[in-house]
Amino acid sequence: MGSWKRSGNQYRDALAKELTRMESPSFVISSHVPLTQRGGLETKGVEPRDVGVAVWFSRKVEEDFRWQDALSLTDPLPTEQQINDAFRRLAQVHHPDRGGDPAMFAAVSKHRDNALRWVNRKEHQNFEHVIACDSFKEVRLNIASIAFTIKAIRQIERCGTSALLERAFKGFVPELPAKAGA
Repeated sequence: MGSWKRSGNQYRDALAKELTRMESPSFVISSHVPLTQRGGLETKGVEPRDVGVAVWFSRKVEEDFRWQDALSLTDPLPTEQQINDAFRRLAQVHHPDRGGDPAMFAAVSKHRDNALRWVNRKEHQNFEHVIACDSFKEVRLNIASIAFTIKAIRQIERCGTSALLERAFKGFVPELPAKAGA
């Protein structure tokens, strides 16, 4: 533990760097430490009651644009309305209640979902994973622990054991209550 001598801001920067190296498109680091006007951690030497830290993040998404051809969308930036109209047109043909193939209807539904996810990726940003740590008595050490964890995850990826990594990431999926009206 003696080698962990950096400040909270340095560990926060190290964590952000590891997430960037992992090609995480978005992340949020949360703790009960107030931020300065420049976005740094307030470090007055007094730890908050809750020293826990969590990082909410998304993993790099491999873009799959097959939905454009499947839904016959020629607009490179379709609207939700265009996507839903294209889906309804295809659903009339492929819906099982109308004599269509259930597998084909499922494929068309998946393409619609992928298209909507792509269109809404920035406005409705969801974090797919969360790693939290409250094992240490200082916020900076909890941040350091998460940074080292992300670094270890990147090392596993470099070793090529992606199946193991994907199973591990299932443990980092946040369990959030359902939103009202969702």
